[in-house]
Amino acid sequence: MQHLVVDISAHGFGHLAQTAVVLNALDRTSLHLTIRSKAPINILRERIRQPFELIPYQQDNGMVMQDALRVDVPQTFAWYQAFHRNYAERVEQAARDLQALKPDLLFANVPYLSLAAAQQLQLPAVALCSLNWADVFETYCGHLDGAAEIHTQILQSYQGVQCFLQPRPSMTMPSLSRTQVIAPIASIGKAQSEQLQAVTQDQFRQFVLVGLGGIGMHYPLATWPKIKGVAWIFDDQSLYLQRDDFVPVSRFGLNYIDLLASCDVVLTKTGYGTQTEAVVNQIPAICVQRGDWPEEPYLAAWHQEHGEVFFVDWAEIQSGAFVSQLQGLLGAAWTKERVVATGAKEAADFIKQMLANRKPA
Repeated sequence: MQHLVVDISAHGFGHLAQTAVVLNALDRTSLHLTIRSKAPINILRERIRQPFELIPYQQDNGMVMQDALRVDVPQTFAWYQAFHRNYAERVEQAARDLQALKPDLLFANVPYLSLAAAQQLQLPAVALCSLNWADVFETYCGHLDGAAEIHTQILQSYQGVQCFLQPRPSMTMPSLSRTQVIAPIASIGKAQSEQLQAVTQDQFRQFVLVGLGGIGMHYPLATWPKIKGVAWIFDDQSLYLQRDDFVPVSRFGLNYIDLLASCDVVLTKTGYGTQTEAVVNQIPAICVQRGDWPEEPYLAAWHQEHGEVFFVDWAEIQSGAFVSQLQGLLGAAWTKERVVATGAKEAADFIKQMLANRKPA
């Protein structure tokens, strides 16, 4: 069996959402799969249907976040300064860690340290993501003293891959030369609306899933709007007060993508995973804008073209002013053509070909 090492950033769950669909499209009988990530094991198991070995392993920090919407620029830059202060030694250690696994191919979404290690080992590597940390870092920290050298080191790591696969809708990456645009990547859920109604004893006719990603957010629950016949589904950790129309995710016993597909609307933020999943599963969305996040223009334009969506800012969530848009979505029919997300198969086929090229004659 060939050995595929997969490195997944734990900055939110979007990187895992993209990667898991690709891994599920691979032939599980011909691969030994090792996942290296700090993502929670229960989320990994829920998303990845392939058997895999997990090594808890942190290679990047993405951006240090104040909350799900705001980047903490000073803390982010401090982290990168510390991380790159002895960067050559880090790459040497990462190369030793990678070599010990004896992989045939490295697949990364999208930590850069192991990509630098793979270059040192002359190990083929494929990256996949709708963003890269070099461009995101430059967006927030590029104006700061010492940022240019850090940016160059990150960029060189990405430039050494055999290919950087960009699932639509991705941010542009003009600084990278070995890129290939592929179709969108998104999981398809199984709608189980009847179960939602049964669990809530038919108290509600419609369900809104509230999910701003895996980083966490403090919701203004004390003043949250109440709409007759509508239940709000929150992750368990966010429900710091009880109300009859507030329902924790755990109550339904569904995985996230099936829960999403069962709801009438999702309230989310700018981010590849839920935005593409909402479109592919034809779930209308209220999307909280992040303003300075570099992916936002590309994700917003694509979502507007292919989905039913209203864009709001956090102040509108806090004031409840988003309710009129929400009610419009709750009563509207889906008018856009279905998007077929074939990007996972395209990426899996690319990986299969890379592995085939590694087979001994």
